Amino acid sequence: MSKTSVHNMFDPTHSAVSGGVTGSPLASAGMQARNFTALVGCQAPAIVPEFYTSDSLASDVEHLCDPGEPVSDARLLNVAVKYFFAYVHENAHRDPVPYGELAALYERFSRHQSMNEPGDDIEIMNRLRMWSPVLRVLADAPKAAHLMRAVLSRTETVRENGSFLGVDIGAGTGIMLLAMQILARRGRCADIQTLGYQSDPLSGERTHDLIHSLGAGAVMLADPTRRNAYALVRGRSVDFVANEIMAGIQQTLAADNCFDKYRAFFEAVGDSVDRAEFFPEGLIAHSAATRASVILVRENGFQPPTEYLGEKFIPQGLILEGRVVPMHRLGGDFYRCLT
Repeated sequence: MSKTSVHNMFDPTHSAVSGGVTGSPLASAGMQARNFTALVGCQAPAIVPEFYTSDSLASDVEHLCDPGEPVSDARLLNVAVKYFFAYVHENAHRDPVPYGELAALYERFSRHQSMNEPGDDIEIMNRLRMWSPVLRVLADAPKAAHLMRAVLSRTETVRENGSFLGVDIGAGTGIMLLAMQILARRGRCADIQTLGYQSDPLSGERTHDLIHSLGAGAVMLADPTRRNAYALVRGRSVDFVANEIMAGIQQTLAADNCFDKYRAFFEAVGDSVDRAEFFPEGLIAHSAATRASVILVRENGFQPPTEYLGEKFIPQGLILEGRVVPMHRLGGDFYRCLT
């Protein structure tokens, strides 16, 4: 694809990696998703990155589901950014998205908590604000692509012509459900079910609609901190367990949004997860109040020590493929694609 200039609002002083992605509105928006400060915008040309294709989101997903097609960083980035666009724009998964429209949406998200600018689509800005809690992970495109790649690397999870059951106990935007669905299809599983849990009806309904439209599973509007929520999973062998909220930068983890979910899930499914893979495999988190750091893994049920169950923790690093990846380095491999 030849590079094409489009005009967009961005601040050339903001960069996700020093000296690396100064001119990319995608990277700028990723930084804003982390620190939630307003951009001081200026008119400048934004360059369409080489990775970006004219394919629709549905087409990109179809390519990734084909076991004969390689999983490339470029394709994963296309899915990440177009999924973000489709989450906000209903039915956009079916059509090609002009890069200028995509970049403009990222720019609006970077300032969605501030006042509207003249010419802003009020309905779109209100959607960004309404779904802000879940969109923060997705808006950081390199990180979202990295998370998908981490799931797709767990090929040992799938058995050709076998069944696959994937569960996301904190479904958020559904990007982990999509990744699990792609993993199972690439492994030629015959019977695939990916099921997410979301207690927020506003984002939960939207996530279900988009995931269902892509044929990537379903989202249950149920409280995942209660054992009864997992009635559809109880007694069945689970292959993959994900939790999108664990990947949130500046996302506080506590009993109500994390620990209680894992506790209820493990109590409900018992040894049905003995052979399951987990995303993340583990997490290192820190409590500023107690100055305590904890490691959350399946062996401890993703629970901190009892004396810290009432504390709030900030994720510092994920354990992926047996190694620790600091939170600030998530997505780093993908920044080279944005220039």
